[in-house]
Amino acid sequence: MRGVARVGVLLLVLLPVPSRLRAQAVPAESGSGALSWQLLTPDGRPASLAGLRGRVIVVNSWATWCEPCVAELASFRALRRAIPDSGLAFAMIAPQRAAPVQAFVRRRAPGLPVYLEAAPPPAVYGFEMVPTTWIIDRSGRIVERHRGAADWNTAPVRARLRALLAATPAR
Repeated sequence: MRGVARVGVLLLVLLPVPSRLRAQAVPAESGSGALSWQLLTPDGRPASLAGLRGRVIVVNSWATWCEPCVAELASFRALRRAIPDSGLAFAMIAPQRAAPVQAFVRRRAPGLPVYLEAAPPPAVYGFEMVPTTWIIDRSGRIVERHRGAADWNTAPVRARLRALLAATPAR
């Protein structure tokens, strides 16, 4: 049974982002309230996605013990380098205790903003598993969701993010 579990983990790491990320879209009305997720920095300071209002936000729920999650971080770093636009923000959120996240950040320096959950995610996220990634538009609505690990630094993902960055926020 252990071998089967390892193969499953390996397959998650190798899954690519679909060539048409739009296929992962969620209804716009389901995105309201996305910025209300209350967070903590690894050193315990309060934070919130609301502080990123007006930006396109890539939110990733990950865990230090999740090998596909950790492998996926390199892809997010590469995406950040590919789109250095200040209108694009990242929030890597770990639903676990502070100590292992602090140790991971010290040891691995992920190069992206890391947070802990101060409260469970709002229902609008439909959170079920790590890793899961959501993209929030400038209006604060979840417009994409992807469950499982993926390669995020791809031409279709970069094009989608650039389109969201160019869009005028809805009021």
